[in-house]
Amino acid sequence: MNGATPDGRAHPGVRRLGLALAHSGYLVFIPDLPGIATGEMSLRTLAAAVDCATRAADSAESEGGRVGLVGVSVGGTLALLAAAAPDLAARISVVACVAPFTDLEKVMMLATTGAYPASGGYVAYAVPSSLPVGLARSLVAILSPTPDVRALRRVVDRLDASSADPLSPLREAPCRSLGPAAAAAQELLINRDPGRFPQLYAELPESVRQAAVSLSPLRAAAKLLAPIEIATAPRDRYFPVAESLALASEARNVRVTVTTALAHAVPTMSLRSIGGVARLHGFFVRSLAATRVNGRAVDRVRWR
Repeated sequence: MNGATPDGRAHPGVRRLGLALAHSGYLVFIPDLPGIATGEMSLRTLAAAVDCATRAADSAESEGGRVGLVGVSVGGTLALLAAAAPDLAARISVVACVAPFTDLEKVMMLATTGAYPASGGYVAYAVPSSLPVGLARSLVAILSPTPDVRALRRVVDRLDASSADPLSPLREAPCRSLGPAAAAAQELLINRDPGRFPQLYAELPESVRQAAVSLSPLRAAAKLLAPIEIATAPRDRYFPVAESLALASEARNVRVTVTTALAHAVPTMSLRSIGGVARLHGFFVRSLAATRVNGRAVDRVRWR
């Protein structure tokens, strides 16, 4: 499950990984999940991820009716969520993911205010402008599609992730011109004060806050039955390492590899990161070993 990239599953890195796994004897499925290419993540995206994983496990060519999940960034978050689905959890051999987020409420604060909760306060954490744009698209996708929400969606669809202040168009129209649900979403998106965030989050519709819980792997930690391997950088560009460590603190089957050989989803090789490369190698070895069934590797190859 790839992260937010305009190329989607056609991204060269995604294709290279899929082909490498296929050549190594694995049956590989790379889904086109709705919204992910533009950074949008919603309950519809999650439902598609669960459906794809279930179909992969049900394939006549899958080994033992099981499936391993691989995900990067928001794709890693979706892999974790799919692995916690009630009808799928017992069929997951392993989840291997790179730099996922695990608590959407905290990521909302991070994306809008540039601050992340820590030790009873906040720490500054600058993120790329594509993160607030992805959040805006996800938030309007979660809202019920009323006329006001559709009007807000038209503005959000025009946001420019390359802008220094990508959410500035949302500040041009006063929130009071919208209905209560769209106005609450807009007010949260344009807020830059972390001290105001809890109140603004509480004013979102209950359905939105429940969706945020459903899209947070941290809230489903008890349902994760398979081994979980997470690799992330000490200071990831998008999601703090605390996101992965929080999940590890809630589930014993989660192992977090913190390595300087990663720059978000991209491996970086240099003499200064030899130790980090070794840790990243261990992450890959453990992830692949966990896919074995009855002590042997999958023995059939088919590229989809």
